[in-house]
Amino acid sequence: MGGDVIAEINYLTHTIDGSPPRFLQGSMGLYVKSNFAPSSTRVTIHDLRDKERSLDLDTHGMELLKYDGSVQDEFKEGSEEQRAHYEEISDLLKKHLGASRVIIYHHVFRARGPPRTLEEINENQRNPVFYPHLDVDPAGAHVKMKELLGEEEAERKMGHRFQVINVWRPVGSHTLTDKPLAICDYRSVNPAKDVHQLEIQGPMSITTAYTMSCNDRDAHQWYYLSKMRSDEMFVFKMFDSKSDVAQFAFHTAFINEHEPPSNVDQKSLEMRCLVCYD
Repeated sequence: MGGDVIAEINYLTHTIDGSPPRFLQGSMGLYVKSNFAPSSTRVTIHDLRDKERSLDLDTHGMELLKYDGSVQDEFKEGSEEQRAHYEEISDLLKKHLGASRVIIYHHVFRARGPPRTLEEINENQRNPVFYPHLDVDPAGAHVKMKELLGEEEAERKMGHRFQVINVWRPVGSHTLTDKPLAICDYRSVNPAKDVHQLEIQGPMSITTAYTMSCNDRDAHQWYYLSKMRSDEMFVFKMFDSKSDVAQFAFHTAFINEHEPPSNVDQKSLEMRCLVCYD
């Protein structure tokens, strides 16, 4: 089934210990523990099917693009397929956004069906995430720029516009109906009330990102694309240095109770990209 659905979003309400939100992440992401108090809110998630061109990256923080490239299934780290897909997506984003350079610095496959076990999870193989979040905050975006380009070139590039953008698409021959992706319209978020810094404590470092609360149940406008195919992909923002446009788009997996259980292999690919402009 397609169409708008009512589903649960796991917003932040409070923490179990009263301290700021945090995640404790094990080596290579093998386990994640948080101090979030369990809570969920039922909201409407609007279907973009037949309205695929209604969103704009700088207005809503997200949009849908077509993928007509050669990589249709999972690839191994360091493989020729990975190199080819990185090049395809980089070229597509440069052309579509008018960017001068795109660096894809991470990818992750997320399988649907039974959750992956600890032995099956690694840096590039993970389970879907069921809370609204951004992968990086402004400080993290600047750090990532310096990591990827070096201090001197990063300082030059930061004199111009730059972004951190995610690309998300199903892979494989089956449409994705199990645990689809929902993305929130930037215009419907109140940054002062809804956005909360999230500390991610890893084995070697501490980084910061964002999570989200629900201060007005009917305010947030969530979207998904029903029966999404491997030739369709979401492009959405984590960060934008240009201040008068959409800055970000919170995202989360959700359970679509209106779709029957599936026994076919469904998986998605998410790619994180640094986008620079002259």
